[in-house]
Amino acid sequence: MKVRQKTIYERDALQLLGSARERLLVVVPIASRGLIDAAKGNPRLGVASVADRRLIWNGEEIHSRDAARKSHASVAVPGRRRNPWGRWAIMRACILDGEPRSQIELARETGVTQSAVSKSNSALDGLIVRSAAGWRATDRSAPWDMFMAEYPGPGGVTTYWYGLDSVPEQSKAVVAAGTSAGVHVVSSGDSAADELAPWRVPARAVVYAKSGIALDKLGFAQTSGERATLQFAVPADHTIWATAAFWAQRTNMAAVDPVIAAWDVRRAGGPDADEAVERIRNLVLAGLRS
Repeated sequence: MKVRQKTIYERDALQLLGSARERLLVVVPIASRGLIDAAKGNPRLGVASVADRRLIWNGEEIHSRDAARKSHASVAVPGRRRNPWGRWAIMRACILDGEPRSQIELARETGVTQSAVSKSNSALDGLIVRSAAGWRATDRSAPWDMFMAEYPGPGGVTTYWYGLDSVPEQSKAVVAAGTSAGVHVVSSGDSAADELAPWRVPARAVVYAKSGIALDKLGFAQTSGERATLQFAVPADHTIWATAAFWAQRTNMAAVDPVIAAWDVRRAGGPDADEAVERIRNLVLAGLRS
Protein backbone atom coordinates (compact mmCIF):
# COMPACT_ATOMS: atom_id res chain seq x y z
CA MET A 1 0.00 0.00 0.00
CA LYS A 2 1.35 3.40 -1.04
CA VAL A 3 -0.06 6.66 0.30
CA ARG A 4 0.40 9.79 -1.76
CA GLN A 5 -0.51 13.32 -0.73
CA LYS A 6 -0.98 14.66 -4.25
CA THR A 7 -3.84 13.93 -6.63
CA ILE A 8 -3.29 10.82 -8.77
CA TYR A 9 -3.91 11.25 -12.47
CA GLU A 10 -3.76 8.73 -15.33
CA ARG A 11 -0.01 9.13 -15.87
CA ASP A 12 0.75 8.62 -12.15
CA ALA A 13 -1.37 5.46 -11.99
CA LEU A 14 0.26 3.95 -15.07
CA GLN A 15 3.72 4.63 -13.61
CA LEU A 16 2.72 2.91 -10.36
CA LEU A 17 1.26 0.02 -12.34
CA GLY A 18 4.54 -0.42 -14.19
CA SER A 19 6.32 -1.28 -10.94
CA ALA A 20 3.49 -3.39 -9.50
CA ARG A 21 3.93 -7.18 -9.61
CA GLU A 22 0.21 -7.90 -9.58
CA ARG A 23 -2.86 -5.71 -9.65
CA LEU A 24 -3.00 -2.11 -8.50
CA LEU A 25 -6.04 -0.53 -6.88
CA VAL A 26 -6.02 3.27 -6.76
CA VAL A 27 -8.40 4.81 -4.21
CA VAL A 28 -9.14 8.52 -4.68
CA PRO A 29 -11.82 10.98 -3.50
CA ILE A 30 -12.94 11.59 -7.11
CA ALA A 31 -11.42 9.82 -10.12
CA SER A 32 -10.69 11.90 -13.20
CA ARG A 33 -12.07 10.80 -16.55
CA GLY A 34 -8.54 9.96 -17.73
CA LEU A 35 -7.93 7.72 -14.73
CA ILE A 36 -11.26 5.94 -15.23
CA ASP A 37 -10.55 5.39 -18.94
CA ALA A 38 -7.09 4.01 -18.11
CA ALA A 39 -8.60 1.50 -15.69
CA LYS A 40 -11.23 0.43 -18.23
CA GLY A 41 -8.48 -0.21 -20.76
CA ASN A 42 -6.17 -2.11 -18.39
CA PRO A 43 -7.65 -4.95 -16.28
CA ARG A 44 -4.63 -4.87 -13.95
CA LEU A 45 -5.53 -1.33 -12.86
CA GLY A 46 -8.48 -0.85 -10.53
CA VAL A 47 -9.91 2.50 -9.46
CA ALA A 48 -12.21 3.24 -6.52
CA SER A 49 -13.76 6.71 -6.68
CA VAL A 50 -15.11 7.27 -3.18
CA ALA A 51 -17.37 10.32 -3.37
CA ASP A 52 -19.40 9.06 -6.34
CA ARG A 53 -19.21 5.43 -5.11
CA ARG A 54 -17.69 4.14 -8.32
CA LEU A 55 -15.43 1.12 -8.87
CA ILE A 56 -13.53 0.08 -11.98
CA TRP A 57 -12.40 -3.54 -11.65
CA ASN A 58 -11.31 -6.00 -14.35
CA GLY A 59 -11.98 -3.25 -16.87
CA GLU A 60 -15.63 -3.04 -15.87
CA GLU A 61 -17.41 -0.14 -14.17
CA ILE A 62 -19.46 -0.99 -11.08
CA HIS A 63 -21.80 1.39 -9.24
CA SER A 64 -23.43 0.96 -5.86
CA ARG A 65 -27.19 0.55 -6.04
CA ASP A 66 -27.99 4.15 -5.27
CA ALA A 67 -24.97 5.65 -7.04
CA ALA A 68 -26.81 6.15 -10.28
CA ARG A 69 -29.47 8.13 -8.43
CA LYS A 70 -27.05 10.18 -6.31
CA SER A 71 -24.05 10.36 -8.61
CA HIS A 72 -24.08 14.14 -8.77
CA ALA A 73 -25.96 14.99 -11.92
CA SER A 74 -23.39 17.65 -12.69
CA VAL A 75 -21.64 15.27 -15.08
CA ALA A 76 -21.96 16.57 -18.62
CA VAL A 77 -24.09 14.13 -20.61
CA PRO A 78 -24.35 14.29 -24.41
CA GLY A 79 -27.84 15.35 -25.37
CA ARG A 80 -28.65 16.99 -22.03
CA ARG A 81 -30.52 20.25 -22.54
CA ARG A 82 -28.15 22.36 -20.49
CA ASN A 83 -24.99 22.07 -18.45
CA PRO A 84 -25.28 22.68 -14.69
CA TRP A 85 -23.02 25.73 -14.67
CA GLY A 86 -24.49 26.88 -11.36
CA ARG A 87 -23.65 23.65 -9.60
CA TRP A 88 -20.03 23.78 -10.75
CA ALA A 89 -19.88 27.43 -9.68
CA ILE A 90 -21.17 26.54 -6.19
CA MET A 91 -18.40 23.96 -5.95
CA ARG A 92 -15.81 26.58 -6.92
CA ALA A 93 -17.16 29.12 -4.44
CA CYS A 94 -16.97 26.60 -1.61
CA ILE A 95 -13.44 25.62 -2.66
CA LEU A 96 -12.28 29.24 -2.66
CA ASP A 97 -13.71 30.05 0.76
CA GLY A 98 -14.26 27.55 3.54
CA GLU A 99 -16.39 29.93 5.61
CA PRO A 100 -20.14 29.19 5.87
CA ARG A 101 -22.33 31.46 3.74
CA SER A 102 -26.03 31.97 3.20
CA GLN A 103 -27.79 31.08 -0.04
CA ILE A 104 -28.02 34.80 -0.78
CA GLU A 105 -24.25 35.16 -0.50
CA LEU A 106 -23.57 32.07 -2.61
CA ALA A 107 -25.99 33.33 -5.26
CA ARG A 108 -24.14 36.64 -5.41
CA GLU A 109 -20.73 34.95 -5.61
CA THR A 110 -21.76 32.61 -8.41
CA GLY A 111 -24.20 34.71 -10.45
CA VAL A 112 -27.10 32.26 -10.15
CA THR A 113 -30.49 32.44 -8.44
CA GLN A 114 -31.14 31.39 -4.85
CA SER A 115 -33.35 28.62 -6.20
CA ALA A 116 -30.43 27.31 -8.28
CA VAL A 117 -28.19 27.47 -5.21
CA SER A 118 -30.70 25.43 -3.22
CA LYS A 119 -30.97 22.76 -5.91
CA SER A 120 -27.20 22.61 -6.33
CA ASN A 121 -26.60 22.24 -2.61
CA SER A 122 -29.12 19.40 -2.49
CA ALA A 123 -27.40 17.64 -5.40
CA LEU A 124 -24.05 18.05 -3.65
CA ASP A 125 -25.32 16.57 -0.41
CA GLY A 126 -22.37 15.24 1.58
CA LEU A 127 -19.89 17.57 -0.08
CA ILE A 128 -21.71 20.80 0.80
CA VAL A 129 -23.43 20.86 4.20
CA ARG A 130 -25.56 23.34 6.09
CA SER A 131 -25.08 24.56 9.64
CA ALA A 132 -26.59 27.37 11.64
CA ALA A 133 -23.94 29.68 10.17
CA GLY A 134 -24.62 28.72 6.54
CA TRP A 135 -23.41 26.43 3.76
CA ARG A 136 -19.84 25.17 3.47
CA ALA A 137 -17.79 22.31 2.05
CA THR A 138 -17.02 19.54 4.52
CA ASP A 139 -13.63 18.96 2.86
CA ARG A 140 -12.65 21.51 0.20
CA SER A 141 -10.31 19.06 -1.51
CA ALA A 142 -13.26 16.78 -2.41
CA PRO A 143 -15.16 19.35 -4.55
CA TRP A 144 -11.81 20.35 -6.10
CA ASP A 145 -11.20 16.79 -7.28
CA MET A 146 -14.81 16.38 -8.38
CA PHE A 147 -14.75 19.62 -10.36
CA MET A 148 -11.54 18.63 -12.15
CA ALA A 149 -13.06 15.26 -13.03
CA GLU A 150 -16.48 16.52 -14.15
CA TYR A 151 -16.15 19.99 -15.67
CA PRO A 152 -16.40 19.76 -19.49
CA GLY A 153 -15.12 23.27 -20.12
CA PRO A 154 -16.93 26.61 -20.41
CA GLY A 155 -18.35 25.98 -23.88
CA GLY A 156 -19.13 28.91 -26.15
CA VAL A 157 -16.94 30.00 -29.05
CA THR A 158 -13.14 29.63 -29.05
CA THR A 159 -10.60 30.94 -31.56
CA TYR A 160 -6.83 30.45 -31.65
CA TRP A 161 -4.17 33.07 -32.33
CA TYR A 162 -0.42 33.40 -32.73
CA GLY A 163 1.60 36.30 -31.33
CA LEU A 164 5.28 37.15 -31.02
CA ASP A 165 5.31 38.66 -27.52
CA SER A 166 5.71 36.56 -24.37
CA VAL A 167 2.58 34.73 -23.25
CA PRO A 168 2.00 36.98 -20.19
CA GLU A 169 2.36 40.09 -22.38
CA GLN A 170 -0.10 38.71 -24.92
CA SER A 171 -2.66 38.16 -22.18
CA LYS A 172 -2.13 41.64 -20.74
CA ALA A 173 -2.48 43.21 -24.20
CA VAL A 174 -5.85 41.53 -24.80
CA VAL A 175 -7.14 42.44 -21.32
CA ALA A 176 -6.08 46.05 -21.89
CA ALA A 177 -7.70 46.12 -25.33
CA GLY A 178 -10.91 44.79 -23.82
CA THR A 179 -10.88 47.49 -21.15
CA SER A 180 -10.42 50.17 -23.82
CA ALA A 181 -13.27 48.73 -25.87
CA GLY A 182 -15.58 48.29 -22.91
CA VAL A 183 -15.42 44.49 -23.15
CA HIS A 184 -14.96 42.47 -19.97
CA VAL A 185 -11.88 40.25 -20.42
CA VAL A 186 -10.15 38.01 -17.87
CA SER A 187 -7.08 35.79 -18.16
CA SER A 188 -6.92 32.08 -17.38
CA GLY A 189 -4.66 29.05 -17.78
CA ASP A 190 -0.93 29.72 -17.86
CA SER A 191 -1.60 33.46 -17.97
CA ALA A 192 -3.38 33.47 -14.62
CA ALA A 193 -1.23 30.73 -13.08
CA ASP A 194 1.93 32.76 -13.74
CA GLU A 195 0.57 35.49 -11.47
CA LEU A 196 -0.97 33.18 -8.91
CA ALA A 197 1.57 30.37 -8.51
CA PRO A 198 4.50 30.67 -10.95
CA TRP A 199 5.89 27.25 -11.75
CA ARG A 200 6.40 26.62 -15.45
CA VAL A 201 7.17 28.84 -18.42
CA PRO A 202 3.75 29.88 -19.78
CA ALA A 203 3.12 28.15 -23.11
CA ARG A 204 -0.26 29.61 -24.06
CA ALA A 205 -2.32 32.57 -22.95
CA VAL A 206 -5.99 31.86 -22.29
CA VAL A 207 -8.47 34.72 -22.11
CA TYR A 208 -12.24 34.82 -21.70
CA ALA A 209 -14.26 37.75 -23.02
CA LYS A 210 -17.92 38.69 -22.99
CA SER A 211 -17.74 39.53 -26.69
CA GLY A 212 -15.29 39.43 -29.57
CA ILE A 213 -12.26 41.70 -29.98
CA ALA A 214 -10.37 42.51 -33.20
CA LEU A 215 -7.21 40.63 -32.23
CA ASP A 216 -5.67 41.05 -35.69
CA LYS A 217 -5.41 44.78 -34.95
CA LEU A 218 -3.28 43.88 -31.92
CA GLY A 219 -0.77 42.03 -34.10
CA PHE A 220 -2.19 38.51 -33.68
CA ALA A 221 -2.64 36.10 -36.56
CA GLN A 222 -5.39 33.48 -36.44
CA THR A 223 -4.01 29.94 -36.46
CA SER A 224 -4.71 26.34 -35.46
CA GLY A 225 -5.03 25.11 -31.89
CA GLU A 226 -1.69 23.31 -32.16
CA ARG A 227 0.28 26.44 -33.10
CA ALA A 228 -1.63 28.94 -30.98
CA THR A 229 0.06 31.11 -28.36
CA LEU A 230 -3.27 32.61 -27.31
CA GLN A 231 -6.69 31.03 -26.89
CA PHE A 232 -9.60 33.49 -27.00
CA ALA A 233 -13.02 32.32 -25.81
CA VAL A 234 -16.47 33.81 -25.38
CA PRO A 235 -17.79 31.25 -22.86
CA ALA A 236 -21.28 29.85 -22.49
CA ASP A 237 -20.62 29.36 -18.77
CA HIS A 238 -21.86 32.72 -17.43
CA THR A 239 -20.79 31.90 -13.87
CA ILE A 240 -17.16 32.49 -14.84
CA TRP A 241 -17.72 36.23 -14.53
CA ALA A 242 -19.27 36.08 -11.07
CA THR A 243 -16.60 33.81 -9.56
CA ALA A 244 -13.90 35.92 -11.25
CA ALA A 245 -15.35 39.03 -9.60
CA PHE A 246 -15.50 37.22 -6.26
CA TRP A 247 -11.83 36.29 -6.63
CA ALA A 248 -10.85 39.79 -7.81
CA GLN A 249 -12.18 41.25 -4.56
CA ARG A 250 -9.41 39.32 -2.79
CA THR A 251 -6.56 39.63 -5.27
CA ASN A 252 -7.23 42.53 -7.65
CA MET A 253 -6.31 40.16 -10.49
CA ALA A 254 -8.04 40.48 -13.88
CA ALA A 255 -8.33 36.72 -14.00
CA VAL A 256 -10.77 33.86 -13.63
CA ASP A 257 -11.01 32.16 -10.27
CA PRO A 258 -8.03 29.82 -9.66
CA VAL A 259 -10.11 26.64 -10.00
CA ILE A 260 -10.97 27.53 -13.61
CA ALA A 261 -7.36 28.63 -14.15
CA ALA A 262 -6.09 25.27 -12.90
CA TRP A 263 -8.56 23.43 -15.15
CA ASP A 264 -7.22 25.35 -18.16
CA VAL A 265 -3.61 24.62 -17.17
CA ARG A 266 -4.38 20.91 -16.99
CA ARG A 267 -6.18 21.02 -20.33
CA ALA A 268 -3.15 22.69 -21.94
CA GLY A 269 -1.09 19.71 -20.82
CA GLY A 270 2.66 19.30 -20.79
CA PRO A 271 5.05 17.31 -18.57
CA ASP A 272 4.79 19.85 -15.76
CA ALA A 273 1.05 20.58 -15.98
CA ASP A 274 0.08 18.30 -13.09
CA GLU A 275 2.68 19.90 -10.81
CA ALA A 276 1.52 23.38 -11.81
CA VAL A 277 -2.09 22.44 -11.03
CA GLU A 278 -1.03 20.95 -7.70
CA ARG A 279 0.68 24.20 -6.70
CA ILE A 280 -2.48 26.18 -7.42
CA ARG A 281 -4.55 23.63 -5.52
CA ASN A 282 -2.29 23.82 -2.47
CA LEU A 283 -2.38 27.62 -2.42
CA VAL A 284 -6.17 27.73 -2.69
CA LEU A 285 -6.82 25.06 -0.07
CA ALA A 286 -4.36 26.76 2.27
CA GLY A 287 -6.61 29.83 2.17
CA LEU A 288 -4.53 32.13 -0.04
CA ARG A 289 -5.21 35.79 0.53
CA SER A 290 -3.80 38.73 -1.34
